[in-house]
Amino acid sequence: MYDELELMNMQAEVLYTHDALGKITKINDSEEQPAPRLFWGKTNKGNVIRFRPDVPKAMMNQLAEIINNSDVTNLAVAKIINKLEQHAKISSLWIGPAYVFVDHSFAGSKAVKVTDDNRQFLEAGFENVWSTIEHREPCYMVIEDNKAVSVCYCARNTDRAAEAGVETLEEYRGKGYALAVASAWSAAIHESKRIALYSTSWDNYASQAVAKRLQLNLYGSDLSIY
Repeated sequence: MYDELELMNMQAEVLYTHDALGKITKINDSEEQPAPRLFWGKTNKGNVIRFRPDVPKAMMNQLAEIINNSDVTNLAVAKIINKLEQHAKISSLWIGPAYVFVDHSFAGSKAVKVTDDNRQFLEAGFENVWSTIEHREPCYMVIEDNKAVSVCYCARNTDRAAEAGVETLEEYRGKGYALAVASAWSAAIHESKRIALYSTSWDNYASQAVAKRLQLNLYGSDLSIY
């Protein structure tokens, strides 16, 4: 099994496209939106730090010094934001826990794999997944009332790891469907010899509850600032 620092490096690779110098340039999905100016992955084994190429070299060094002498605390984040705002105004920020699937058993459930023959069930409630399915596979869904009501898919992926994207229609939540699709997806990723990752934000309590029920391992936290 990979250690926490290796997993966080995989997380950075899954989330963002890197250039030849190791800078992050784009979000690693079909839309290819710009990467954040800073990605900080914190683990008990150390830090993973990535910068976008337009961050000045001197500022990179100053931010790395703050990070390597800090914990992910409000004070450290405030220092980082203040420093980055000397370069450009902060437009958005993401911070949350990072997990890895460790139990890949799948004994059968209501989850079914999305194929060309059944993908039409996605269109009503998950149009974005339906329209970009070639970038999301493998994808699993639960079908109720002649439509997909919960899905788990590759939000982002590389040849070494994949990040789970889990969505459930509001009126169908609380039925265990997210667990069903996520466990099926994890088993498929494991079968493909890749690492199954899952991350969310600290204020998304429902997503954290899913991680707890799936018995995922928390290996760190990550911060992205645009």
